[in-house]
Amino acid sequence: MLQVSRPIIWPVLPLVYALGLHEAHAAWSTPAILQMALLTFPMNLIGCGLNDIYDYESDRRSSRRRAVWGAIVQSEDRPLILGAAIAMMPLIFLGACLTRNWINIAATTTLMVVAWLYSVPPVRLKERPPLDSLANGVGYFLLPFVMGYSLNADPRSMPLRYYLLAICVAGVHALATAADYDADLEANHRTLAVAFGRRAAAAVAFMAFSVALIFGDYHSVPVRIYIATCTIATFIAVLVPKNRVIAGACVTILAGFLIAAICHLAVG
Repeated sequence: MLQVSRPIIWPVLPLVYALGLHEAHAAWSTPAILQMALLTFPMNLIGCGLNDIYDYESDRRSSRRRAVWGAIVQSEDRPLILGAAIAMMPLIFLGACLTRNWINIAATTTLMVVAWLYSVPPVRLKERPPLDSLANGVGYFLLPFVMGYSLNADPRSMPLRYYLLAICVAGVHALATAADYDADLEANHRTLAVAFGRRAAAAVAFMAFSVALIFGDYHSVPVRIYIATCTIATFIAVLVPKNRVIAGACVTILAGFLIAAICHLAVG
């Protein structure tokens, strides 16, 4: 039987890439469409697959991960998943080379490096807070956004609001560590929430969205509504840092992103 891990976050990378294309007014070329496809299963096999291998102990202890993330890797499957993840890397790099854009190639390569460093020892940024959350902001927003943006604009002159969104994603990861607090603590994984507490992790997310809301200068109505909603949801999580409240805030943020991103792309 085929099982997949973390299917609910598979759309995130392609959508962020599409947002980069959209903001740069880039054409939907064949290389761009190919890259979006490579950011689905192949890139998630690298990011999520490596994470599943080295988070084996905490994953098997977490009822939330079993319910939300889908398949839980078995010990005997880990060598196969590691080999498959490594096999995806040259394919994704080749996809970047087809763009003939050096910034795109550099961003794509860095995305794979960040995914590796986040999960794999001895660096394992996942257990080096706050680098764990910053790595997610870079890997889940800034780099895939730059990949798309670079195809018709210079990312070196991007407006501040895009960097603020990357900080928001770092905040989302901080909040997610609060949701996984019990399993990570039991498995001795030193995440941001384990190191500083659930309320502090939720506060990081609240501050990130608050800064984006105040200083982001977002012209898109769906984006402004989304950031305001996330600010409220994370503020509630700070006030009541309980499992159900934090999990609800995480679901609100993820579902809200999917809706806001699609609406923003559709409105133009």
